[in-house]
Amino acid sequence: MARTTIADVAKAAGVSTFTVSQTLRGKNHVAPATREKVLKVAKELNYTASRAASSLASGKENRIALLARERIGGWFMGELTEGMYDVLSKEDYDIVIYRASSDTERSHFFERLPMRRNADALVVTGFPVTESEKNALSKIDMPIVAVNSPDTAYCQASITTDDVAAEAAAVRYLAAIGHRRFCYLGRADPLCGNSWGYDARALGYMEAIAELNLTDCGSYHIDPLQPNTVSQSVASILSKPERPTALYVWSDYYAVSVLHELRRNGLQVPEDMSVMGFDGSDMATALDLTTMAQPAREIGRLAARKALALACGETLDDSHTVIEPTLQIGLSTKPLIAIQSSE
Repeated sequence: MARTTIADVAKAAGVSTFTVSQTLRGKNHVAPATREKVLKVAKELNYTASRAASSLASGKENRIALLARERIGGWFMGELTEGMYDVLSKEDYDIVIYRASSDTERSHFFERLPMRRNADALVVTGFPVTESEKNALSKIDMPIVAVNSPDTAYCQASITTDDVAAEAAAVRYLAAIGHRRFCYLGRADPLCGNSWGYDARALGYMEAIAELNLTDCGSYHIDPLQPNTVSQSVASILSKPERPTALYVWSDYYAVSVLHELRRNGLQVPEDMSVMGFDGSDMATALDLTTMAQPAREIGRLAARKALALACGETLDDSHTVIEPTLQIGLSTKPLIAIQSSE
């Protein structure tokens, strides 16, 4: 059966194709009686406008692009994308995802950026852009929303998790239950070497260690491309004459690997050593991991709302939003006094 066209609707309703188009696009100058008739006929004929035709008529793509610098299947990106979909699907918008988790993917994306004007706004997640990349982004003539980026000069809106404050709050919590010796396990960035670009979590950790006069027993970096760095880091920590009593790990994902490695070496968590993560992921909940929880899905919803508003030419009341993570206490941490009294 042939698909119903706008001409079919116009013929059945006894109006012009222009009137049908204006009615379906919600224009105000169509008479109420005519509008009602056109909509009734369109429904009876099961008419649906093609995306291409709608885009051509409105000048919009009805699509938001997402540039991800992490694993698309990872917890944060998964939750963020779900949150964006929650909002965009209700507005009949699609999501197109680009990944830049390696130097090759990143350079390929920016080289082809001028040809990718196929969306109404771009959401960029998680990495600082270079001057040449800022220049490329400024030329695409579409609104940009940054998520967890240390540099927001190139975008019109942003949502940032306050990693510095969250990490400092985590150290204060561990100090409050008696811990004085710490290690930090961060993530080696395949794009930036042995740091996560600007690692705000490490900064918050070091600031709190200094503020409270605690002992930093060392910082280690887990390389996502070399899984054995988890076992190497844990082995180095356990070889110290004075071991830390608390480990703070960059994310829940890596904290779980650290938990397994500690147990493989005969240690019990939290009886022998407390471990804390970051994210508040499903994995943390399932394993009762103490963590600093960030609302990734809500961040996605907020990013989508900002992108839609900017794409429609609206002025945002709150262009740059800061999210405060919350402490989620599980069974992977324990007061140091309780640890010492059981020895």
